[in-house]
Amino acid sequence: MLPPSSMHNRRKVRLGLKVIHRHRVGSHEFRRVSELVFIRGRPKAILGWVDVGGMRAPIYLCDLDPAKLKKAAAAKDTYYYDEVTTDPRYEDLAPPPEQRKAR
Repeated sequence: MLPPSSMHNRRKVRLGLKVIHRHRVGSHEFRRVSELVFIRGRPKAILGWVDVGGMRAPIYLCDLDPAKLKKAAAAKDTYYYDEVTTDPRYEDLAPPPEQRKAR
């Protein structure tokens, strides 16, 4: 288990796979490194963590298209993602299309 202080230094915490991707938060786009996990064979970038009783737990995940995920040639355990990811925390919430038509 990681000490609670390790939550503050995200760069040293990454133990497994990493994905380098372009990421959009609102109208801002930037390069980001996230932890990469596979859940039921599907790639996901971990965008946020929460400390639950002293243990790190992922709180925000972003689905990745496997066809756009490429293994880095020079870096071990690193992948590149050839698409822009978005952070669900900062997306505008709109009613579903069927509710918009009903108005």
